[in-house]
Amino acid sequence: MKAAFIRGHGGPSVVEYGDMPEPTAGPGEVLIRVRAASLNRLDLYTRAGQRGSAVPDAEMPRILGGDGAGEVVALGPGVTGLDVGQRVVVNPLLAMDPAPRMLGTHAQGSDAELVAVPAANAVPIPGALDYEQAAALPTVFLPAWAIVVREGRLQPAETAMVLSASSGVGTAAVQVVKGVVGATCIAVTSTPDKVRQALELGADHAINYATEDVAERVKEITGGRGVDLVVDGTGALLFEAAYGSLARGGRYGVCGVTTGVRAQIHLGQLFTKQARLFGVFMGSNAELRQIVEAAGDGRIRSVVHRTRPLAEAAQAHEEMERAEHFGKFVLTVP
Repeated sequence: MKAAFIRGHGGPSVVEYGDMPEPTAGPGEVLIRVRAASLNRLDLYTRAGQRGSAVPDAEMPRILGGDGAGEVVALGPGVTGLDVGQRVVVNPLLAMDPAPRMLGTHAQGSDAELVAVPAANAVPIPGALDYEQAAALPTVFLPAWAIVVREGRLQPAETAMVLSASSGVGTAAVQVVKGVVGATCIAVTSTPDKVRQALELGADHAINYATEDVAERVKEITGGRGVDLVVDGTGALLFEAAYGSLARGGRYGVCGVTTGVRAQIHLGQLFTKQARLFGVFMGSNAELRQIVEAAGDGRIRSVVHRTRPLAEAAQAHEEMERAEHFGKFVLTVP
């Protein structure tokens, strides 16, 4: 089968497109004919061998890719509840104990014509949802959903601030805040064009952190009250300004550290504001079903920046690293 894979770590040029052995469905697994796969920051880290995602030499070559959608072509022993020919999207989180294991990083991934995954991780998708839209859902909407809905418990009368609103998680979070909860949303991004796109996506307000003081703008927008929830997929860059912008009883959710892993925390604000700081890592298969349902009825949608054929995976990696995009990169599989 054709696949996008690496034989060693490095820049985008190490991503190869060629033949790899076809997988089979083992006990409790399904074999999926992949029709679309989407890129995430973890794919870039895995390719580069950064941030704890290095692949041991003994496991090379590694097929990249966590998010994917397609149809079931074979059922492994013991699988029930799914049928051959069923359209599905994959939750790439394979396990959490003793540490997170992700498809494409710790096992052969979805950037291929075929992928074998645990049957529980294959969530059926409705006919109204095409493969490209479905493939772009899991890795960005699962943490956004976990922060906004499960842990943050955002209410319609509250205000949420979404950092890096142009990223995959950011565009997902804006939509969960608006389309699922119906709360007020402040998007934070880095260019005038991204500000415009965030507002078009549904954000009520947008802040350009490259030219504006985030904390001061939040005070202006909220009348000095602050925000009830922060969705942070970036880490250190905006942490102090965003954390300081929490209202009394505010919640701060972290799901990524793309701009750095260390930041100062004002402990006095933590208890005087009775704030809550928490982290999430992906989400459950049950939550992915809720996300698919919300996408199927139009409350949320995947924001796709560009679609490329699987053979151009290396170019997609290169373009994503420039961080000029708004939304996701999706690879289509013939």
